[in-house]
Amino acid sequence: MKRIVAIVHRIKNPVEGQARPTLVAVKEGEKIKTFELATEQDELDFVLGILPTGMRKVKEGEYPDVNLYPERHIERDKVNGNPKRVPAGYDGLRPGDTLVMALGGSGDRMAYAAHRQLKDLGGRVMRIAPFLLKEKRKGEKEEDHLLLLNLFREGETLFQEMTDRDLDLIRVREAYFARTEAMKARIGCEQRLRQRFIGRVFLTENMYPEGRLEDEYDSLKANDKILQALLQEERRREAELKQAVRRLTVWEEIFEPLEGVGEMIAARLVVAIGDIRRFKTDAQLKKFCGVHVLPDGKFVRRRSGEVANWHPEARQALYLLGDQFNRRPESVWGKKLREYKRRFREKYPEPVETPGAGGRKVKKYTDGHIHKMATWRTITKFVEWLHHEWSRLEVPEGKKVEVAG
Repeated sequence: MKRIVAIVHRIKNPVEGQARPTLVAVKEGEKIKTFELATEQDELDFVLGILPTGMRKVKEGEYPDVNLYPERHIERDKVNGNPKRVPAGYDGLRPGDTLVMALGGSGDRMAYAAHRQLKDLGGRVMRIAPFLLKEKRKGEKEEDHLLLLNLFREGETLFQEMTDRDLDLIRVREAYFARTEAMKARIGCEQRLRQRFIGRVFLTENMYPEGRLEDEYDSLKANDKILQALLQEERRREAELKQAVRRLTVWEEIFEPLEGVGEMIAARLVVAIGDIRRFKTDAQLKKFCGVHVLPDGKFVRRRSGEVANWHPEARQALYLLGDQFNRRPESVWGKKLREYKRRFREKYPEPVETPGAGGRKVKKYTDGHIHKMATWRTITKFVEWLHHEWSRLEVPEGKKVEVAG
């Protein structure tokens, strides 16, 4: 009998001592059982189908075949090393299982492994957009694994089957984080080297009167083996990231043809957005990226004492993209930027002074202000276009879907 397995993945690093196990619900026939996966090892064991369902004592005179059990599942006597307890049974993914999860987030790694496992077992992974899950939720998030079971039973049309193309997106995400960690390690090493170097300069007798500090520091960096190793790792991780981005359909179809969009900017956007199916409308994507317009007609920006509710990586990537549009005035989006500048200048032909905070006078509609307004307006339109084009790539072949927004 085929089973439906619902999983709500949660990050294991506890916040303020609170455990966050992954929630699992398994429906087999009319029976539903629930349990929790407390560690990443439990998650991997479940995917492999070898999650212990309980432990039993080894009977006196029994010599269990330890080759049947992974060593981590055997409890041994501390004195003689003999097995004391072994798994009473196993659970996990089985042939023909259908696994249902939410799109994106921390569950991507588990979904990746489950897809690879079930692909050989005649099963599948089905994922639902978070906004749909939120719309259907009536109780607490702690019941989402049961909600997923009910939603899938009501109709599979809410879910999208995971494909090898989804694996490419997840690989980009992992490569991006690996490159970011390598970059942070390199920067940290440079900072430590500089502090030690400055301290040594001021504590020596001659204090390097014959040269510039920066020249001496550059020489030190060039000869530091640890820093050079970190630089090599960063270059290697960046090459891996670019290679992963080039495998994406969204890169080939959307980003690569755009002048000014390279693999690194595309990677930041892809990692931040994840799966475009998470966003029902372009308005949702604009708000997520922080390029939406407030009810008073102003563009959003960071304000003291307020929490920014957009994704900082997405907004930063779009800021860099706007700069590329400005540097390429003859490109498609460079021309749009120039057109918005012209429109804003026609609407506001001269700078004006307006009251600011603390009674100060603030000049608006200067050349710099007009440029900034036009840049963010262009970026906003780009995000609308991106949502439309990227969403069309995700429409299953032979199925026509209207893109909202």
